[in-house]
Amino acid sequence: MATKRGLAATLLAALVGGCAIATPFRSTAGGGDGGAPAVVALTEATLGPDSAARSAFWEGVWAVERTLKDQPGLIGYSVRRELLGNRTWTMTMWETEADLDRFVLSPAHRAAMASGRAALTGTRFARLERRRGDGPPSWAEALDVLGRTREGYR
Repeated sequence: MATKRGLAATLLAALVGGCAIATPFRSTAGGGDGGAPAVVALTEATLGPDSAARSAFWEGVWAVERTLKDQPGLIGYSVRRELLGNRTWTMTMWETEADLDRFVLSPAHRAAMASGRAALTGTRFARLERRRGDGPPSWAEALDVLGRTREGYR
C-alpha cells in the first residue's frame, strides 16, 4: 500500500510541479497618460531547500508588498510562484526608471534583499519598456523575457 501512495504522490508532484499561481496584477493610482512609456521590472528567484531561509525570504516579500502602495510612481504589480517548486517571480510596472531605482534602494526593499539572500540559489532580472495604456505584459511574455536574460546570478 505504501508503494501505491508513494506512486500517487510522485505523480501528483509531477503534474503540479510545473504549475504556478500568480496574484492578479494590482494597479495603483499611478499610470497617468496611457500613451506615455513605462518600465516593467521582472525578477525570478530560485530558492534553496533551507526552510528557515525560505521563511525569511517570504517574510521579506510580504513586508515589501505592504509598502508598495506608498511607492511613488508605481503603476502596479503581481507576484507568481510555483505551487510545488522553488521558483518565484515578481512583476512591477513603474512610471519612470527613476521611480523603479528609488524603490530598489528603499529601506523595505533593501531589508528584504538582505534577509532573503540566504534562501537564493539563483536570480534573473529584466526590464522592458511598454506604453502605460498597454498594461503589464502577460506572465507568458514576462517568463519569455526572463528566459532570454542572463542578468542575475546562479
